[in-house]
Amino acid sequence: MEEKHYYVKTPVNIELVYDKQNDTLYVYFNSEDTPEEEILSEDGDVALGFKEGKLIVIQITRFSEKIGGYIL
Repeated sequence: MEEKHYYVKTPVNIELVYDKQNDTLYVYFNSEDTPEEEILSEDGDVALGFKEGKLIVIQITRFSEKIGGYIL
């Protein structure tokens, strides 16, 4: 299997978006791009979105459960 390399460019703007209905937090490093590739965590609750090998979004589902509280 070929080893892949990913990187995070030093972000200028970071945008946090919380979707209360789906209890999902999105951390955008470039909200104008759409990921070409996605890697899921073992439990499937965290997705990393990449474009051209660069991390552009982190998506965390069941976010309030992970932080042990409620988001107002």
